[in-house]
Amino acid sequence: MFNPMSRRTFFRTAGVCLALPFLESMSRPVRAEGKKVSPPRRMVAIGTPFGFDPASFVPITTGRNYKLPAHLEHLKDLRDDFSVITGLNHPHTSGGMHLAEAVMLTGAPYPDYTHNLRNSISLDQEFASRIRGQTRYDSLILTTYDGTLSFTKNGVAMPAENRPSKIFAKLFLSSTPEQAREELRRIGEGRSMLDFVGAQANRLSKKVSSDDRARLDEYFDSVRTVEKQLQLSGESLNWPKPKAPCPPPQDITTPGQQSAKLKLMFDMIHLALVTDSTRAITIKTFGDHHDLSHHGKELGKLSQCRQTETELMKNYASLLTKLKASKEGDGGALLDSTMVLMTSNLMDGNSHSTYNLPVLLAGGGFRHGNHLAFNQPYIERIAKEVDGKGDTLPIPTSDAHTTPLCNLYVSMLQRLGIEIEAFGSGTSTLTGLERV
Repeated sequence: MFNPMSRRTFFRTAGVCLALPFLESMSRPVRAEGKKVSPPRRMVAIGTPFGFDPASFVPITTGRNYKLPAHLEHLKDLRDDFSVITGLNHPHTSGGMHLAEAVMLTGAPYPDYTHNLRNSISLDQEFASRIRGQTRYDSLILTTYDGTLSFTKNGVAMPAENRPSKIFAKLFLSSTPEQAREELRRIGEGRSMLDFVGAQANRLSKKVSSDDRARLDEYFDSVRTVEKQLQLSGESLNWPKPKAPCPPPQDITTPGQQSAKLKLMFDMIHLALVTDSTRAITIKTFGDHHDLSHHGKELGKLSQCRQTETELMKNYASLLTKLKASKEGDGGALLDSTMVLMTSNLMDGNSHSTYNLPVLLAGGGFRHGNHLAFNQPYIERIAKEVDGKGDTLPIPTSDAHTTPLCNLYVSMLQRLGIEIEAFGSGTSTLTGLERV
């Protein structure tokens, strides 16, 4: 007798990650016949749902000699390791506002709250799908509170982990025999469930329209991918994990400690990259200051909001510093092969604008140290606000003269070695972003 399984349970099962044993050669380039082998490319995408106060984040000058605004002062020792990019947006998402965080890494259209969003694959999963089998886990999907930024190619949300202790266990702790048996049982249930829904869908495909049949074909492809992951996951239960370099972290459950939580999560990201356990990581950060982000220019709330954003910037700087200090086998910095993106679905929480999105990109084989500005009038208005001559920020009402954030995603994917010419709303690489 078939026992119905909930949609939530299905997607949890579908989130099984591919596992391979950690090998020393994975994290260190080796030489073959006297030739140097380049280190693998990696990517970390950090999303913050409420943006940043523009007057504190946006430089009012451009080029390599731009003046660091208050928030970026916390990155001054890393100035040549990151680029600040302004004036980008996701076209046709102006009505999504907060809900547009679902398309932060996909660029799918989201014109208004009532729109039936049909999401697409996220940046991290596009990369992960092209390097499947090269690391223990295809990707790590993290959050400091709830929600996810990662989506399959059919727009299905992938579950995110919010407990550092569980991430640590995934990276370093071997399962007990009981846990291994339970995992095998869960994998077996997942296969049985996929067999059932696959058979049901096959029968259904003979009775539907050609458009619906195309959607079912997409579904079948997703099922086949999940089945492969389930099979490999079962085979990998006895593979060794790297030795833990430190004691397991203690999860923080006290309210109001989002900066401390983020620090622990960034520590787990660093460990995952150092051990080459994965090369694709996303994390959704800082969700506790929603009310402060709606400060209405009231000085007390604005000051508290800026302080919260400052804590995020300090944590970002700390992660970059650790990646820069960690060396590959050839002596190069781990940061040189790891691009670390931080962006948002909103310019800032107070405006709810999905234009002029804040973007920082560090490492990853690009020539950094620049402020790349794609909306000069926006910079000029920020300069007036900083000088106390105005506080009205430009809110475009048309996508006609804006640059898609997805152009940056195309540049990133190409630098990661993915042969791709378009992604989301992006149809070219980002002008001015040069490779090393």
